Amino acid sequence: MILMALCVGGISLWTISHLTYDYEIQNMNHLVDTTATIIDDELLRSENIVNYTANAISRKVDDPAQLRDLSFRQRLAQSVDHDFQDASTNLHIICSYYLYYPSENISALWKASNGRDSTFYDVLVKQQEELGHTAPRHVLAFAYLMDQGGAAWTQPYYSPYLNRYIISYLRPIYKDGTMVAIVGIDIDFQAFIDRLYANPPKGEHGMIMLCDATGSMEYSPEAPLGTPVAEKGIRLVDSPDTVAEAGRTDDEMLKYSWDGQESIAGIRALRNRMNIIDLRQKPQIYSRTHRAMMQMGMGLIAVCIMASLLPLYLINYLSKRLQLVIEAAKEVGEGNYDIKLYDTQLDDIGELSRNFQAMVGKVAASQGNLTYMSQHDVLTGLLNRMGLDKEIADWLREHPASHGALVSLDLDGFKFINDLHGHMAGDEALRTLARDLVENFGHEQIIGRNGGDEFVVFMKDAEPEAAQKAIKDFSNKKKTFTYDGETHSFSVSIGYTFYHGDGMPLSRLFHESDTALYAVKLRGRNHYRIYEPTMEKLNRTSLGFNLETITKNLPTALLVTEAKKDGKILFVNKAMLDLLECQNVTEFMAFTEENQSHIVCACDRERVRQLMEQQLLEDADKTYSVTYCIRTAKDRRKHVFSVWRMADNPNYGRVFYATLVEQKFLWPFVSEHPSEDDNLV
Repeated sequence: MILMALCVGGISLWTISHLTYDYEIQNMNHLVDTTATIIDDELLRSENIVNYTANAISRKVDDPAQLRDLSFRQRLAQSVDHDFQDASTNLHIICSYYLYYPSENISALWKASNGRDSTFYDVLVKQQEELGHTAPRHVLAFAYLMDQGGAAWTQPYYSPYLNRYIISYLRPIYKDGTMVAIVGIDIDFQAFIDRLYANPPKGEHGMIMLCDATGSMEYSPEAPLGTPVAEKGIRLVDSPDTVAEAGRTDDEMLKYSWDGQESIAGIRALRNRMNIIDLRQKPQIYSRTHRAMMQMGMGLIAVCIMASLLPLYLINYLSKRLQLVIEAAKEVGEGNYDIKLYDTQLDDIGELSRNFQAMVGKVAASQGNLTYMSQHDVLTGLLNRMGLDKEIADWLREHPASHGALVSLDLDGFKFINDLHGHMAGDEALRTLARDLVENFGHEQIIGRNGGDEFVVFMKDAEPEAAQKAIKDFSNKKKTFTYDGETHSFSVSIGYTFYHGDGMPLSRLFHESDTALYAVKLRGRNHYRIYEPTMEKLNRTSLGFNLETITKNLPTALLVTEAKKDGKILFVNKAMLDLLECQNVTEFMAFTEENQSHIVCACDRERVRQLMEQQLLEDADKTYSVTYCIRTAKDRRKHVFSVWRMADNPNYGRVFYATLVEQKFLWPFVSEHPSEDDNLV
């Protein structure tokens, strides 16, 4: 029995030693994984901010020549500033952002944080006030980007302008093979490493270090620009190639020598080509195992008979604790993150249990974030269709006998807003409508974006009278959105139906509110209607003819302008572009300077202007016609016959609607034929 106890005890000691070493390696990998994940998350969010802004700039710059226009550069800088201010609110490590034009060697935008709060000041204005001139930002950093040839993180460096150590993420923007702009951010590297080194691991651990890509240079709060690890008595035994390979896998540990002691390190590579390293001496790893072995040996010598039973007890005890961790892992594998491992023992298994518990908590938090993102609309912050279906279905299941109202809303003329003012203006219109819905119907209601320009409101515990009043008030409310300093009006079409606690399926509720919505659209939009069974017979085919389809295929030129003497041009169709020999709307607006009078030749301009002034004094809806000469973008003149009338528009007030056709197409019907097109002098 004694011999058996000694054998069992020896086997137990060997097992404990083996498990302790393996778990210590796992703990090292877990520690660097956790730290690297947190840092990489912030770096990735920083990259996403820059990439989002760069993509927005690329869409707006059609031609590098546009950047020679000062007003265009100013508008572009304002848009970039707006994007950064929105995106960097919850990312406090960003201390500066900027827009730079390498061809001009000028910074169009450069704002920095004072480090005390999230307020950004204008560095260019401050330079002008203090120095009397502005200097281009971080020339060395931009030169580094030119060497990289693409988006890249810089190495740490000191910025005299910001008076701090920083790392930068820079993204070049190319058009037609030419770098037209650089957009980037600076991260406060000193604060970055201060936070990393502020809470070192407790217990019998080694050293957490932030190193360069070779693992031979450490960045610390005392030396942000880096110092060789050899100054701490640390020497890399493996080759630099092994460092790069180990940073990308969980299977390989690095070999170091630390104060002459054989050491190993867990390593993870970061997005900015730095590495997080957990360095430990092997004697430290084995120390707890050795102590356990000594204590066990002394116990075996003292009580040989009892020792024969003790290993079996220890194996059973450890196995039970490990089994709890294994069962918890199975629960997590099945999607259940609500686990509790109450292991307070200060040994490897206890540390493993606590680390596993902490890891599961982070995974659960990440899962919660993913669930939130999958059920909410990024643009408006409201529920998306998946979130709407879930919230409404949950409420109906929990309150089967309660009353409610399902309201479907559609932003009228949304494509017209996009085409006329741009997609950024369309996004602002959607955000404004979302805020108006929450303000009008209340945060307690279920409100979401169904997709595109369609929104849904489910009014909980709503009686018909109260619901109809709220819908009517919202429909009659004046709605406007502001973009680029200009305020624009818009309207919505509303269809709704009631839930009477009769168990009607959610799909049927959506069908009825959607049918009522399209009934409003068929009758001219900007109104509201409740679902009626007779609406099922409505013919929706006319909805397939939108403004773009009609105007694109209209055989005559169509022009819409403000009803003023020199009114602004609001809309033209494809035939109008062809008539003035313009390739696109941008060229048309540039040629006419957005002024209707610039379409007419100087010889007829005063006569046409007098006719317009006469109609401005009369009532709307009266039709006028006139022939006159126009000037094309290719310096040719054409004789046209135009018919127009003045009418009221809910978004722009009084406007002129005009059709134009070349007089040569009317030759069989007129007595005088115009001369052939002449070149203007």
